[in-house]
Amino acid sequence: MNLDKTIHYCKADKKTGTPVIISTYIGGNMVETKKVKKWTMNLFDKEGKPIRFEIEFNNAIGNGKRSGATTMFKIFK
Repeated sequence: MNLDKTIHYCKADKKTGTPVIISTYIGGNMVETKKVKKWTMNLFDKEGKPIRFEIEFNNAIGNGKRSGATTMFKIFK
């Protein structure tokens, strides 16, 4: 397997409203970086049912929000 993308939260970009950093790699070398508010990926499980992965700034809920989290990774089935 080869590294394709990395996704991380950058606290320094919090004030810009786009603190989720998506970096794309080709041949192990980073070729592109984008700053976004929200990133999603749609896949399918073994039975063909959809699954969505989502990372979004200012979407925290529950204990995460109460403890100060501003960005959460969510999985929808």
